[in-house]
Amino acid sequence: MDFKRIEMIFLFVFIALDVFLFTSYIKSRNAVVITNNSGHISLAKEMDKDNIAINKKLNNHPSQGYYLASKDSQILRDNQNKLRNQSVSYNEEKHQINSILDSPILLAAQAPQQTLNRFLAKQQNVLFGNQYSYEPNLSTKNNIVYIEKRKIGQFYEFDGRINFQIEDNRLVGYQQRYIDDINVLREKQATISERHAVDSLYTNNEIPSNSQIRWIELAYGRLLKVKENTIYIPMWYVGFTTKGSKTMQISKVNAFSGAIIKEDQNRQVKVSE
Repeated sequence: MDFKRIEMIFLFVFIALDVFLFTSYIKSRNAVVITNNSGHISLAKEMDKDNIAINKKLNNHPSQGYYLASKDSQILRDNQNKLRNQSVSYNEEKHQINSILDSPILLAAQAPQQTLNRFLAKQQNVLFGNQYSYEPNLSTKNNIVYIEKRKIGQFYEFDGRINFQIEDNRLVGYQQRYIDDINVLREKQATISERHAVDSLYTNNEIPSNSQIRWIELAYGRLLKVKENTIYIPMWYVGFTTKGSKTMQISKVNAFSGAIIKEDQNRQVKVSE
């Protein structure tokens, strides 16, 4: 990556970004519910009244993260000829490998990720497979997801995923995207806590009554894209289901500002039966 070249682009971007983050921070502070002499209403009690259950005790301690940048890469396209025993095509727009195995692979019934881990370990099967890890939060019976994990953190964004297609407990193919050449744009900064993230969703009416929060994870997600360059920041990903539904909704919270991340399409995952 020509890091000097994109520094000027991001200089202007960050001016606008700082204004946005400051505005979001003020809004998130104003979203706190206040009562009379008792001070802040316990949002946990309010959520309990709305029959919102949480599978774990929420942490009140902040974490840390970076502003990261990566440039669109053709590294998968340039190395796809190393793959064996599969039919491979490449999507130029998504920078994605699409693979169909010549022979489906039977997976371990109780722990299919064990078979997939061995499959990933060989470069002829999946490029850069040792940089991905199984992510049960995003996986279903027929679509097992692996995400990119680096020393700097994990990526929940589609840009850094492998989606394995499973049919009759057999691996039949996969789609892969890869975030290459990641650069740190700013020094490490504090994030909001997971408790703050859930409170932000609740006070903004993003979690309906009679919901169950199944998991919460801090991971890097896409903040914005400037031409061929993408900025990633830490985000709190919150997965929840509503009463009577087996479809999990996934909401995102900017872990620096507490602002809700809106998308054109809601991310949904079918909960395994």
